[in-house]
Amino acid sequence: MESEGLLYRGPATDHPTEIWDYPRARWVPYRYAGPEKKGWGRQVTPTAAKALKKNNPAAEHFMYYDAPPWSQPLGRAYRDSVMPEHVKKRIAEIQNSRRNS
Repeated sequence: MESEGLLYRGPATDHPTEIWDYPRARWVPYRYAGPEKKGWGRQVTPTAAKALKKNNPAAEHFMYYDAPPWSQPLGRAYRDSVMPEHVKKRIAEIQNSRRNS
């Protein structure tokens, strides 16, 4: 199914469960999965779906602006491995101050 130029799939056109991860060319779980309002998406042909997977201006938009709907929450271990030490320290300070208040 398609909605606002992006490619989704699921049990019905108003119930997306997966979204096409445009930059990585793969299906991923849709983080807002579940029933949408009637008329949210539309059925597309296999040919149209194939076209949405490549050279898609709507998907390109999300590579530069806004948070892409195909982005996945990162695990704590990954965040900890890439987060600068000064940021980790500040987060710990904030968490400790919240616990103590």
